[in-house]
Amino acid sequence: MNEILPSALKQIINFLEKLEKENFINYYLVGGILVNIYSVFRITQDIDFVVDLISNEMNIESYILQLQKFEFSPLQDWKTTISLAKQSKIIQFFDKQDVVKFDNYIIDKIDRNKYKRIGPIALKRRLREKLFNIECWVVSKEDFIISKLVYGGWQDYTDALGCWMRFSETLDVPYMEKVGKNLEIKRELDLLMSGIDDPDDYFKQIKGY
Repeated sequence: MNEILPSALKQIINFLEKLEKENFINYYLVGGILVNIYSVFRITQDIDFVVDLISNEMNIESYILQLQKFEFSPLQDWKTTISLAKQSKIIQFFDKQDVVKFDNYIIDKIDRNKYKRIGPIALKRRLREKLFNIECWVVSKEDFIISKLVYGGWQDYTDALGCWMRFSETLDVPYMEKVGKNLEIKRELDLLMSGIDDPDDYFKQIKGY
């Protein structure tokens, strides 16, 4: 299993880098795979990333055709994948070995709910990093924390807290406070920065348990 995730990451980064170079479709990694460089290490079995199709006017059908050409595997079939992606703006598929699942979020600049708004915000501040010795675009630490607080599950809060505790002295706090207020997560952010260090305690306070 040690080489399965890096192998899948290499496959998807090769695809995304080619797509960005040839079609100007920007991307960045998000989610649990980044805890290796941003938070407390944990095992993850999928890879999450964001693509900006709309800025270069690529439709979902054309994008999925590119996925097919790279021999990725659909969860069900590609026709169903297209239908679901148009509704949810999420494409789920497997690597070429049918082992690692990709959750591919499509930036939506029209939907104003906070779950969609974080996509284009984070795109502006993406960074080049090395992950498993593979250079790629990733979400910034600040936006990693913000997106985790937006989604708001126990694991999300744990990852966000881990990142804050590791990098609090170098993070752009004014930026985080501004975006946090706009995305209506000020309470979550304030508690994160309060000095709390137990994810269970954090979760209980936020959820009012």
